[in-house]
Amino acid sequence: DSQINLTSVNMETGEADTSVDLKHSKDGVTWTQYDFNPIPLAAGETLYLKGNNENGFSYLDMEIGGGRLCAFGDLSEFGIPNTPSTGKFECHGNIMSLLYGDDFEDKTTIPSMACFYGLFAVTPITTAPELPATTLAKSCYTSMFYNCTSLTAAPELPATTLAEECYVAMFASCTSLTTAPELPATTLASQCYYNMFKGCYKLTTAPELPATTLADYCYGDMFGGCTSLTTAPELPATTLAKYCYSYMFCYCTSLTTAPELLATTLSDSCYGFMFEGCT
Repeated sequence: DSQINLTSVNMETGEADTSVDLKHSKDGVTWTQYDFNPIPLAAGETLYLKGNNENGFSYLDMEIGGGRLCAFGDLSEFGIPNTPSTGKFECHGNIMSLLYGDDFEDKTTIPSMACFYGLFAVTPITTAPELPATTLAKSCYTSMFYNCTSLTAAPELPATTLAEECYVAMFASCTSLTTAPELPATTLASQCYYNMFKGCYKLTTAPELPATTLADYCYGDMFGGCTSLTTAPELPATTLAKYCYSYMFCYCTSLTTAPELLATTLSDSCYGFMFEGCT
């Protein structure tokens, strides 16, 4: 599909950004330019979305903020006051159709920093769209599904080379998530997995982490508070970085086995509080 399908949800921007091109349809045939006013949907209705934003969305200069595209959830903790959507919804299709319109199928590059930052945060989404990008940008998926408590499965994440902060808190507080996606990346970046699954207390299995060279804070607090996690993944890295494993498994109270740690040369606070509270 060349659309994102949303059921029983409104869409809005925290601060309307008129540079974003977005079209919507309820039948996939007749399309209307989105004017950034909420689109009410009845239960069972489908909303199709696509856009031509090949330079990405202009939401984030991290220090300043600005307009953003978001599903209509409660984002008050991000400084964006709005009213939560109450109806659960599914999102299907390829997320790249929001950037490349009908010409999305072979597109795997996220063109701008923080492009999908907080896109579905604190919404009752139950099914996530496809995320096929292999070339990422700083903070591109940060908090994308933060506190989506009805989400039970994570989308595939095929990138093997990461960007700074790309997956920060991506699934944090997704309390229905039981299985993490595969994480094939071997080239990491600063804070790339920071807080990624923090507070996912139904998560029972951690993904393999194949990287052998780490980056600053890369796994920081990655599984913090995952109280159903019983086994840690193998950690084959031999080249460490500052704070790379800090708080990685803190308060994983069901963890019974620790991984072998192969590095012989350490970095500042690399293992700081790694197993804090694992009682």
